[in-house]
Amino acid sequence: MRPWTLYLSFACLVFLSGCASDIISPPHTEHPKLITAQMARSRGDVPEAIHDFREVIKEDVLCEPAYIGLGFSLLDVNAIPESKLTFEKAITLFPKSSDAYVGLGMVHLVMDQPENALEAFEKALCKNPHSARALNGYGIALDMLGDHELAQANYRAAMDLDPLAISYESNLALSMALAGHEAEAIRILERLVCSPNATPRVRQNLALAYGLAGDTNMAKKIGRMDLSDDMVANNVAYMEAIRETKNYAGIIPKNHTVPLDETRPWQESD
Repeated sequence: MRPWTLYLSFACLVFLSGCASDIISPPHTEHPKLITAQMARSRGDVPEAIHDFREVIKEDVLCEPAYIGLGFSLLDVNAIPESKLTFEKAITLFPKSSDAYVGLGMVHLVMDQPENALEAFEKALCKNPHSARALNGYGIALDMLGDHELAQANYRAAMDLDPLAISYESNLALSMALAGHEAEAIRILERLVCSPNATPRVRQNLALAYGLAGDTNMAKKIGRMDLSDDMVANNVAYMEAIRETKNYAGIIPKNHTVPLDETRPWQESD
């Protein structure tokens, strides 16, 4: 398994381990339980959220936010096939839903299918050209394919649409590091980690940038802030390997949940 991931802040945290995605659909006043489900997911109680979203769907099979919330909640717990089916059903029921295509794109990223992810994000952007999340996901897929320059253009576009989302700039910086601009990436990430909104993903992106720059000691020091020694050692070994080969494409692991606004660290802690 490849231990690195770009996102995604994203999640989706810990690019967001075990944390809820930033996608919380507007509540339906007809479904108080939908609000309960969204609140459960926002506080990290994903099993309760899954249960409540399913209950809402039982009562109203045309409640779009419930399908979107369920799809991302399933993605949070690595229930990849079920998440994929949920988003596909949402697309069938709500063909104009940009969020449903974004969710499907995230599933394809987790499945290590960047080409399919690009197609899904393109459809999301056709539905909503101003979707920062779709642009961010598109950038991640491009980074997986090694097209860092175009990926960075998408991250910048996402930042323009949502300048308060720290994850997009974090992904931009990591993409710069992967493209060989480690010093600039470190400068950006050092600033971001001082933000009150900084997440473990931002710190681990900084660790990766230091590693790609050849500063293994700093990479280890920062890595240990969120990960076990074994995980850090594994990540450093992988980092050294990609530095030697200069092969920075395809760095998101296959069995990895990706929340909408940032992805999880290279390897997840318990």
